[in-house]
Amino acid sequence: MVLMALVFGGGMAHAQNPEGLVGLGDSIGEGVQAGDASNRTQRASYLNWIAMKMGVTFPLPLIGTSPFATIGDTEQRFRLSPEIEGANLAVSGARTGSLLRDAADALTVDAIDTETDLVLFPRQGTQIEIAEQIDPGLVICWIGNNDALRTATSWDQLDASQLTSELDFAQDFEELAFRLGQMDSLVAFANIPNVSDIAFLFDNADLIRFTGIDFGLPPGYRTSIVVMLLLRLGIDDGGILQNADFVLDSSEIAIVEERIAFFNSVIAARAADAGAPVLDVNSIYAHLADNPIDVFGIPLTRSFLGGLFSLDAVHPSNTSHAIIADQMIRVVNAHYGLSIPRLSVLDFLWTVLTDPHIDKDGDMQVMGRPLAGLVETLSPVLGFSGDFNDFDGVPAASASLAQIQSTADAEQPTRRTEEPTRTRWTRKRVVDALTTVLAEDRHQ
Repeated sequence: MVLMALVFGGGMAHAQNPEGLVGLGDSIGEGVQAGDASNRTQRASYLNWIAMKMGVTFPLPLIGTSPFATIGDTEQRFRLSPEIEGANLAVSGARTGSLLRDAADALTVDAIDTETDLVLFPRQGTQIEIAEQIDPGLVICWIGNNDALRTATSWDQLDASQLTSELDFAQDFEELAFRLGQMDSLVAFANIPNVSDIAFLFDNADLIRFTGIDFGLPPGYRTSIVVMLLLRLGIDDGGILQNADFVLDSSEIAIVEERIAFFNSVIAARAADAGAPVLDVNSIYAHLADNPIDVFGIPLTRSFLGGLFSLDAVHPSNTSHAIIADQMIRVVNAHYGLSIPRLSVLDFLWTVLTDPHIDKDGDMQVMGRPLAGLVETLSPVLGFSGDFNDFDGVPAASASLAQIQSTADAEQPTRRTEEPTRTRWTRKRVVDALTTVLAEDRHQ
């Protein structure tokens, strides 16, 4: 398989591995999938994979959720063990400057009113301040995605105007890298993929796949998953695509990609100043976009329901997290001469087979995580999830899953006993709810 060369190649160095890990970052690090982060998604994060392979204690700020909760909600979402000081400090919605300036300040559980409080409690301070206090053996910092992401998720204002300025990004990342470089910890960074290629943005081929026609969307242009839903549900007849606010044209995409290239050049330069490696996530996702992975005849692509993104079409699936974890270990080992074990073939196959966001039988419907937040609650209504017979068309996958059933956790299909909600949803309510969910930084 193509993936084996990408994920499992390379030799191992031999040196004493660091003791302790701290993760800094945004929603990807926190473990957001399908518009929510909870105990049902956080354990699948790439940071938790790395900690397991390092064999270090890595307490997670596990969050309980509800069927109608979304990321940033501190009323329906709550810390399961608020007394635990987490080592994963990544907070959804964070930009580069957030790691320097967005501080947790809740003194009691009842005072938690932001996602930053929810994740960092009972600690006080910003992500970088807390990392400096802990000073672990290894710090992994993947930040910058939200400095570009809003240009994609601002579905009703697709004009490339939401990018963080070059000056602000350069200043913030320089301070962040300098402070991390002053610590006694080993440090590793990751760069930013092209957000124009995430599953949230639909090209004309994607529109045909989900609606049957392309509604005249020109090649090289993108619209959003929200517009696709409006077209799919018959709420709009295609006229919306004549409004430039709902379309990223090729010139706007070029602006976005040029800015991301600048951000990545800053990351590379400042990481070099700090003597730290950078995982080139941009190239990894570009490779996966051009070279879909095939596992048991299941193609994994960057498209919506393609298996590399979760149901919100923005955040990585379990499988993507596993790929990122393995590649980060590869980079850290090579740079520092370490011998952290990489993911095995069994690790990867188990992840693919139990991933609730991979369409294993090709019917354009995934299993999902029933009731784990609003997107997971809505998706069965929209026909995108709730496929509890997803293995029927993949005998080889079923047989392989049976062989490793005893090692699987609560995400396994055989343990899914919840039924999708029976709540009645009007078309307007569905679109309004998804618009709320997909406002990535509304909780900042």
